[in-house]
Parts: sequence; C-alpha cells; structure tokens
Amino acid sequence: MTDNNIIELTPFRADLARSLTRRGERLLAATDLAEEVAALEPLEAYYIVRELGLDQALPILRELSHEQLQACLDLDCWNRYDFAVDSLDEWLAPFASIDAETLAQTFLSLDYVLQLLFLTQTVTVYDPDTDQVVPEDEERETTARAMTPDGFYLLELKMPDLALKVHPFALLDALYQYDPTATHRLLSEVRVDLPTQIEEEALRFRSGRMEDLGFATPIEATALFSRPPSRQPMPRPQEPLDSAVTRLPSVYAGPLLETTLLQRALSLVTEPQNLSRLEQELVWTINSAIMAYGEKPQDIEHITAIVTRVRDTISLGLESLLAKQEPPCQPDEAGAAAKSADLLEIWPMTDLFRHGYGATMVLQEELRQAMAEPRLAEWHNLADTEQSDEPADRLERAFVAGLMGRQPLRGGFDPGNAETVRAFASLAEVTAAQTRLKRLVSHFCGKK
Repeated sequence: MTDNNIIELTPFRADLARSLTRRGERLLAATDLAEEVAALEPLEAYYIVRELGLDQALPILRELSHEQLQACLDLDCWNRYDFAVDSLDEWLAPFASIDAETLAQTFLSLDYVLQLLFLTQTVTVYDPDTDQVVPEDEERETTARAMTPDGFYLLELKMPDLALKVHPFALLDALYQYDPTATHRLLSEVRVDLPTQIEEEALRFRSGRMEDLGFATPIEATALFSRPPSRQPMPRPQEPLDSAVTRLPSVYAGPLLETTLLQRALSLVTEPQNLSRLEQELVWTINSAIMAYGEKPQDIEHITAIVTRVRDTISLGLESLLAKQEPPCQPDEAGAAAKSADLLEIWPMTDLFRHGYGATMVLQEELRQAMAEPRLAEWHNLADTEQSDEPADRLERAFVAGLMGRQPLRGGFDPGNAETVRAFASLAEVTAAQTRLKRLVSHFCGKK
C-alpha cells in the first residue's frame, strides 16, 4: 500500500457517504418508507429516531420491526443496571397519540419480561377476594386505585406522583380492549412474581441483546482504559464478526470524514471484507466507549463528541506504534498512512484505542508529581468563590482538570470556551501538554 493510492472517493469514504444518506429527514420524505425502514439495522434505526425526536419520527416508529423497537428500548430505558420507567413511557407516548389499539399492539409486541417489568414498577395488583388490601390514602386528591374491566383485580399506582405521559390505567384499559386474555395473564404474573426477579431477568435478556449490538457491559468496557498489550496479537479473522451491526450509523460517520491518521489509513483499505470488519470493529469500539464513559446514547451531540474522542485516540494509538518502529515513522511522512493501514491488519481497534490511551498516561503521572508542589496544589484546591476571573487562569484550570479524568483529555485550549475538552490526537499535542504543565509548575515554584 502507498499513500498515492488514496483517491477522492475511496471505498471507506463511499461507505461514509452511504451512511450519511440514511438520515431521518431523507427517510421521512421517502415514497417507500416501509422498505427503507425495514432495511435499517437496529442501531441505525435508533439513532435516526433520536436525531429526529420521537414526535417527528412517528411515521418511522410505526414501521419499526420488533427487533428495531426492542433495540431502541434497550438503548434508552436503562440507567446502567436500573430500569427507567419514565424512558419507556416516553417511547410509548407517540403510539398512544395514534389510538388505544396502536398503543396496545405496540406494548404487547415488546419482550414479555419488559412488559412485566413496566407494569410491576407502576402498579400493584390485588385480588380483592384473597389479598390483604392496604387502606387507601383518603387525603390524596387524585385517584390511585381502579378495578380492572373484568372485575378480577384491584390496581393501585405505585408512584401516583410520577407524571407519566401514558397513565398506567389508560394503558391497561387499552390492553383489555385489545386482548383481555393476554392482559389478565400479565396482571396475574405481576401479582405473584417478585419485582427484583423480573428486573434481573429483563436485565439479563437486555445484556445479551446489547452485546449483539456491540455494547459491552460497563465493567467490560472499562478495559478500554487499561495499559495496551506489549506484544503483537495473534492473527485474527479477516471476515466481519457475526453481529447485528455491520454498518456505521450516520451519527458515527460524520466525525470520521475529517482527515486524521485513522481516516487516511482506512482510505487505503480496498478489500471489501477487510473494510467491513474494520468498520464493524470501529462501531464496537465506539459503543464500548459510550458504556465506559457512563453515557446514554440519546444525546446525539454528546455521542458525536465521543465518536470524535475515539477517532482521535485511535489515531494517537497508530502514531505511537509508528514511533516505535525501526526506523520511527512520523505521521506526516509519505508512507505513514500505508504503514498505519498495515497496523490495522494487526491490531484490533480496541487495542489501538488502548495504545492511544497509554500514550497519554505520562501526563497523569507528571500531573501527580506536579501536585506535590504545595503552591500549585493550593491554587488548584481554591474554592470556586476564591478563584480568579482572569481568562488565562480559567484556561489553566481547565487544562489541569482535563488531565485528571479517567482518560487524560486536552482542555483549556479554547479561549472562547475554557470548558471545551478533546482527546489528544497526536504525540505533538501530548508533548505540548507536557511543556505547558512544566511551565505551570515553574510559575508556582517561582522558577524562571
């Protein structure tokens, strides 16, 4: 491979262009909307809906398959290991706005244990003939109890003050109108099953589906922030993995258009299977980073920032490996992109991220040593009310704060927004940060 092989529309850039055509506004205008939606991978469908907003995306929501909708809920309705009732309620509301039958059909199409989980966290189910019913709070202004239409069960709201868009009683009325037998069975199980067991089972199923989408568990994802392997890995499969994700979602594609060492290397990969595998690894790495940073995917702007961090950190990993070769290769040299493309065939994307992360760890160690200087530590620990309003001081504080996270980040470089942080994208940026830190230490030590 040589850098001269890069042409205006490389296979990688063509893939990015195709990804960017799968955006919500274009989809809504499609004459064959059902076919277009059916062709989306679940992760693509989720980001398209989130980018549009649930209300505007209603025509797309109506065409989602069970698998696509379940992926949306898996991504949105959990806070790490805890189910978020209000998030599922948010997804049900657009269907409820159509009519009761659509709401009921949608709810009953969900994973059965998820149906149980939503109901067990919103209503208590009593059999008035056999259960000991707790007296109702007569001081409440709103009705928190209701009988089911068949007269079998007494329902009580568990969180009467929680403002849900779809009232649990309205949902159950819709379910009874649509399928009374299935609804009666649901409430029978909610009445006798332990809520913790239902949530544990739902989480277990959800974790399996999330893994299929390329999302590691939060604990597994933290492996991204570990020292990189010192030895070159064994040869790995050249074909894409068996996964529900084979394409780059449009939200991920945008930041990858920017010219970086990673983008230049991927632009030299022309064999379709190799490129598909590398793109798939890139999606998995981004998904793992989302989990490792403790983020939820619904904030599209924030997800774009994470994609940019992953892109830059992998580029830094490639550059750090090039610097260790004999002879060392600089990223702006003629053969740097070709050598980086060769590295993509050797190292998994997650390992390249770890190499980039490892190249920044020297900054954390140097910062730890710098904080041993009492004057610097005193300046850093000043209360907010005692800190200087000088722009230069704010930038220095942002610079130090950026280095202190799990992944050292480049902060304090934007005079217009001191809080802006980015991943270190090159060894030159790491070196510049080392110089800046030394200068800061010298300032507080009174050295010239």
